[in-house]
Amino acid sequence: MKFIKIFVMLGFVLSSLFSYATTILPSSQVSQINVRSELSSPIIMAGSEETNYLKVSLTGEKANSNKHVPINLALVIDKSGSMQGDRIVKAREAAIFAVNMLNEEDTLSIVTYDYDAKVIVPATKVKNKEQIIKLINKNLVAGGGTALFAGLSKGIKQVESQLTKDKVNRIILLSDGQANIGPSSVAELSQLAIIAAKKNIAITTMGIGSDYNEILMSSIASYSDGNHVFVNNTFDLEKMFVHEFTDVMSTVAQNVVITIQLKDGVKPVRLLGRDGVIKGNQVTIKMNQLFSNQEKYVLLEVIPEEGKVGQSKTLAQIDLSYDNLLRNKAEHETQFVSVAYTDDKKLVKDSMIQEVLAESEIQKVTIENEKALEFYNLGRFEEAEDILIENSKKLSSISNSVSSEEAKQRLRGQIEKNNIMADAAKADKDVFNKISAEKQFESKSNVIKK
Repeated sequence: MKFIKIFVMLGFVLSSLFSYATTILPSSQVSQINVRSELSSPIIMAGSEETNYLKVSLTGEKANSNKHVPINLALVIDKSGSMQGDRIVKAREAAIFAVNMLNEEDTLSIVTYDYDAKVIVPATKVKNKEQIIKLINKNLVAGGGTALFAGLSKGIKQVESQLTKDKVNRIILLSDGQANIGPSSVAELSQLAIIAAKKNIAITTMGIGSDYNEILMSSIASYSDGNHVFVNNTFDLEKMFVHEFTDVMSTVAQNVVITIQLKDGVKPVRLLGRDGVIKGNQVTIKMNQLFSNQEKYVLLEVIPEEGKVGQSKTLAQIDLSYDNLLRNKAEHETQFVSVAYTDDKKLVKDSMIQEVLAESEIQKVTIENEKALEFYNLGRFEEAEDILIENSKKLSSISNSVSSEEAKQRLRGQIEKNNIMADAAKADKDVFNKISAEKQFESKSNVIKK
């Protein structure tokens, strides 16, 4: 009898672990996105209402490295007076690098801005590189104010003029100073980013030096689902362009929409990291683009409904839709996630998915880090540093308690970010804010590089 009981329990565990995500795909479809939906605790104690974490991760399948989806790119470049010297020189070099990375199937536009904004290269196929480079060298000369709003507006219009679903629609925005001509608030510039996102245009922001508004620049990137980087050393600008083009040229899907429909009795608490809309028991998250060299994930904190020992209940239905750029067609996928109930605490502990737990801890620490940033900007420098260090220690303790090497690696990555911010807290205030904005952006974007 004891053997039979163990065998039955083993079957219960295996069925719970391997049926947490059931996928329904059209019979003829071969997906470009690997979707994985899982709970941090797929087996929970019967009768309890403990917090659980649902992670939906999307990983782009590897694409042909010799061929990329056509790119519709706008470079929006600050050429205000503060860009004089090495900054404008490196901006020209980065723009020329972009030209040389593109081919005749790609579309490029270039907008510069100082007192106003000027389109120096209207959206055009990259066929005459020599002529485009001449225009860059002629027009990228520093002097004037910073009409960032006008520059970004014209960049969006240039990309929009060549907007099609079979292209990667992208803007790279470069700035080293405060927007001081025209609309300049975070809210006004963020609204532009929201408009761009609705058109499936992602904006990557590159802040040069320590005088730009990091909240404004990171907000633009966040709202449009682009990237945000802090270029402290101007000589690193071309390297940042290399990283950006590595992403853009590996785009496999865009207009990604994830809809999580929680079953009756399941309570949504909050999304961690990535923004979305929670309406009743339905959660909707949009992602602009997905690359073949990364995993993007959604992390939803939930409270499952109560259950009885031996039961298994569907917790959520996950519907995914996206534009497959490699096949040039819209595709969809549906998964179901279940939770099982037991009275065995060891079974609950042993069934935990450590990688999901690690991500939940990383996101909770990222939220706590915001308090450190608030303290720092109030002049409470030691308290800010203490919070960052304590958060590192917390993650280190968790890392020591897990056996999954993947979970350990992710936790170590966040520990490194926290330590970088803690070290920066001892230095220049403006530099600290720039570094912190970049590291917090990286953490909250829910991206895992492959």
